[in-house]
Amino acid sequence: MRHFKAGSFDKERVPTALRRFSPNESLHSLEEVDLHALKAAGKRLILLDVDNTLLPWKSQEIPASTTAWLQAARDLGFELCILSNTRNPERLEKLCESMKVDFIRDKFKPNPKMYHLAMEKYKMSPADCVMIGDQLFTDIWGANRAGIDAIWVRPLGKKEFIGTKLVSRNGERVVGRLLYRYFQAEGADAEDRPGFFRHEVVQQLLKFALVGGTVTVIDRGIHALFMFGLSFNGKPLKETVGTWVINSFNLGWPLDAKHLSDAAYAPLMFPGTMIAILVSYLLNRTFTFQVTDRKITGKQVAQFYIVALIGMLISVFVGTVANRLADRNPVLDWVAGSAVGIVAGFIWNFNAQRLWTFKQK
Repeated sequence: MRHFKAGSFDKERVPTALRRFSPNESLHSLEEVDLHALKAAGKRLILLDVDNTLLPWKSQEIPASTTAWLQAARDLGFELCILSNTRNPERLEKLCESMKVDFIRDKFKPNPKMYHLAMEKYKMSPADCVMIGDQLFTDIWGANRAGIDAIWVRPLGKKEFIGTKLVSRNGERVVGRLLYRYFQAEGADAEDRPGFFRHEVVQQLLKFALVGGTVTVIDRGIHALFMFGLSFNGKPLKETVGTWVINSFNLGWPLDAKHLSDAAYAPLMFPGTMIAILVSYLLNRTFTFQVTDRKITGKQVAQFYIVALIGMLISVFVGTVANRLADRNPVLDWVAGSAVGIVAGFIWNFNAQRLWTFKQK
């Protein structure tokens, strides 16, 4: 993370929309965590993330610096507990045994359940605990939801899960830049700071969302027109397309209205999606990012389409994973998966279009 900064945050002045992601401080490494200061602040239980906090992602080797820090914490009387939703419990057990640290494995962060389980296990209150982790949207957000102070540390390495790299880290760049304006060490008075909605990146984010809503209406409208308003050779277009799909792919479906409509749904979505992406490109170029230093080129349009299509794949992938991990009921799982997928795709699209397609010279 090239733009990572170390310092403490004035959480009282952080806008409400950002406060859930705000740590108490950010540090370049675990070794910079001041154990004596934590002790003086009344902390007795240190909760820890594993990958890229204690050791590199997927590594089996525990750095000597981590081992020394853990021992120093134990010498000062701290209880230590790792919180993890890893899909590789054997590796977690082996690492925890080597580090001589207990662990709790449960619902994925930022769900606060693991934090509450840790407090129950050690009979601690939120004021007695501190969470240390490398991700704002899991470790820090989860700690804030549980009422626990949090320390955000810079990731130990660049290798990590592809979803984390593409979605979470891009989101952290946006949120982190906004949070960095609320370092306690900085001398600017509150009235000298621009309001939350006056930050350029926030204005771009809101414009991007507005454009997204507009092109969604266009996309859905064109799809509805193709599905219900157009005819071909005297028959509804969806019947013609649906018949072609069923026969061409040997689906074996009956040629009734329901199956013809189902078969035509995806093919008839394609024209509207392509048009909506083009409208999105033009609006984001002139309205969101206000590009003036270069002409429209085929290369730039292609970049926009590539980013948008990758965003669709990310949205589907993340939404599917979130739906799989949720465990309430099918309807709520679908809603949660869809929402998380949309947010993931939005974060990718905004950052990739801003930093690649429309990057200013």
